[in-house]
Amino acid sequence: KQWYQRRVVITPGTDSVSVGKLQDKAWKKAISMAKGEKQTDNPDLIVKTIKRTEQKKKKASKEWNDRTGGQKKLQKDKQKKRQANIEKRIQGTKKRKMK
Repeated sequence: KQWYQRRVVITPGTDSVSVGKLQDKAWKKAISMAKGEKQTDNPDLIVKTIKRTEQKKKKASKEWNDRTGGQKKLQKDKQKKRQANIEKRIQGTKKRKMK
């Protein structure tokens, strides 16, 4: 009720039509709040929501980068091991041929 009263005082040219529109708007908001619908006209909540989504995105991207970095490291280790095994096999065949 307070925000409605402040809005009526601030509004210049408070004729009956504009006051009626404000009352209708206030009633619609009150009814939607009573129904439990999500309110999108509170700037503080909007800022909090945006900040929360940004933090989620940042966290998800960090986890993704960690995961891809770990996979790259694992892939390099496997390639290194494979290369070592190939070299070992080549050396073994060379030794057998030399005999």
